Amino acid sequence: MPKKKSIKKDEVVPDGLRKVVVAQEITSDFVLELYERSKKLRGKKKKDMIAVAEELSKHIGKFLAE
Repeated sequence: MPKKKSIKKDEVVPDGLRKVVVAQEITSDFVLELYERSKKLRGKKKKDMIAVAEELSKHIGKFLAE
């Protein structure tokens, strides 16, 4: 039987890819939770939290990574 050549990681994984830890999947519930948290904040913090929730709402189904 011929010996099978093993596939190496470098042959499959594109250059520039790196390992990360997934912190959170962006779901509609997560975005709503951020919006609910913003209701308890005041001033600039409230505006910033709403801006974050708004931006993340454009990326539902993707992941936040560390």
